[in-house]
Amino acid sequence: MKDRIRYSLIYMGVLAALFAVIFTTQVFEDEMAEQLKIHLREKLHLVETAYTNNSLNENPQKLAPFASKELRITLIDSTGVILYDSDAEASKMENHFDRKEVVDAFAKGSGEDLRYSSTLQANAFYFAKRLNDGNVLRLGTRQASLQQAYSKTIPYLIVLLAAIVLAAILIAIGLSRAFISPLQKLVDQLGTPEQMNIENAYKEIAPLVNTIRKQDLELQLTIEQLSSEKQKISHLKDEFTANASHELKTPLTSISGYAELIENDMAKPEDVKMFAGKIHKEAKRLQSIANDIITLSKLNDLESEPFDLSEKINLWNLAHSCIEGLILNANKKSIQLSLDGDSSAEILGNSKLTYEMLFNLVDNAIRYTESGGKVVVLVEPNALVVKDTGIGIPEESQSRIFERFYRVDKSRSKETGGTGLGLAIVKHIAEVLHATIHLNSTVGFGTEIRINFNSFSKQNKVL
Repeated sequence: MKDRIRYSLIYMGVLAALFAVIFTTQVFEDEMAEQLKIHLREKLHLVETAYTNNSLNENPQKLAPFASKELRITLIDSTGVILYDSDAEASKMENHFDRKEVVDAFAKGSGEDLRYSSTLQANAFYFAKRLNDGNVLRLGTRQASLQQAYSKTIPYLIVLLAAIVLAAILIAIGLSRAFISPLQKLVDQLGTPEQMNIENAYKEIAPLVNTIRKQDLELQLTIEQLSSEKQKISHLKDEFTANASHELKTPLTSISGYAELIENDMAKPEDVKMFAGKIHKEAKRLQSIANDIITLSKLNDLESEPFDLSEKINLWNLAHSCIEGLILNANKKSIQLSLDGDSSAEILGNSKLTYEMLFNLVDNAIRYTESGGKVVVLVEPNALVVKDTGIGIPEESQSRIFERFYRVDKSRSKETGGTGLGLAIVKHIAEVLHATIHLNSTVGFGTEIRINFNSFSKQNKVL
C-alpha cells in the first residue's frame, strides 16, 4: 500500500510537471507568435508610410533598405504580379493573386497566413495590406526566428521539469510514510485489541477502529467460553472483522447474545419464545439491510442492468397500490394514511422503481410519525408529494438525510427498525428517473418531500 501511494503521488507529480511545462511552452509560443504578428504590423505601417510619402510605387526597388535577413518585403499589383521582392527576382516569381493573405488583403484590406515558402525554403508568417494605389504590400518572416527565440528557453524548461519531478518524488516519499504510519501501528496491534491506540490515527477511521476493538474483545471472550468451537469462532472473527460495519454490528450482537443464552440453557423456558422473537426481529432487520444494499447496487450498476424508462404510469393508481401495502403499518400506530390530488396524472418512467421510491418515502413517514398523526400522499401533474405530521428533521441534518446509513436520531431509528438506506434508495431512484427531490421540514411539525418528474416527453428512453 505504501508503494502504491508513493508511486501514485510520483505519477501525479510527473504528470503535473509535464502539464505545467507543456502549458508554459504553449503559452510562450503563442505569446511569441502574437508578438511576431504585432512586430510585422508595426513594421508594415512604417514601410507603408515611407512608401506613401516617398512615392515608392514609381520605384519599388527603394523598398530594399527596409528589408533584412529576417524580414522579407514584397510588393504586389492588383493582378497578383510581383513588382518587388527583397528575397527573389520579381520577374521570375509566379503570380501571387491566389495567396491567402493577398486574397484577404484585396477583399478585406488586410490578411495574414502561416505556410511553407518555396522562395525562403522554410515556414514563414506573412502579413499583407492593400495600399491606397491598389497595390498590396506584404511583409514576411521565417518561423525560424520564432523557433530560435523559443529554443533558448528549452534548457530552463528542462531544469524546471527535473526540479518538479525531484520535488514530487521527495514529497511522495514523505507523504506516503506519514499516511501509512498510523495505519501500520493499528495493524500491528490488531492481535491485541486492548492495546489499540486511536489517538494518533485519523479521525475518519476512529469509529471503525473502535468497532474493530470492541468486536475483537467480544470475539476473544466468546472464544474463551466456547473452546470447543475455537476454530469456527476464529474464522467468524476474521470474516466479521473484515466485513463488519456500524449498521450491522447491533443486530449481529443481539442475535449472538440471545442465541447463546438459549444454547447454553441459560434462558428460562418462558423467555425462550421472547428471545426467539428478538432473534427473528434482528434477522429481518439484517435481511432488510441486505436487500437494500442489493437494491442500491443494482441502481449503481446501470450498464449491466439498464432500466426501461418508457413505461406509461398513472401516478394515482401507483400511489393507491402503495398505500394499500402500508395501510396495516399505519393502522398499528393509529396513523391516518390518505391519498389526494389528480387521479389522471401520468408520467413516462419505470413503474417498479417509482413504486419502490414512493413506498420508501411513505414507510419512512409512518416510522417517524407519532401515534394518532397523519400521512398524506398528494398526486400532482408530474409530481408526488408525501406529507406527515411527524417529528420533523433539524435544519442541520436536512442536507444529509439522503446519505447511506445516516440517521438523525440513532436511538429512535433502532426502535422503528429502519435500515438507514430507505432515503438513499429514494435518492438513487430519483437520479435514475431524472427526477428532483425537494425537502421541507420543521422539527415538531412534520416533513414534506416532493418528487418532481421530468416532462412527459423527455423520459422515453432506456438507461
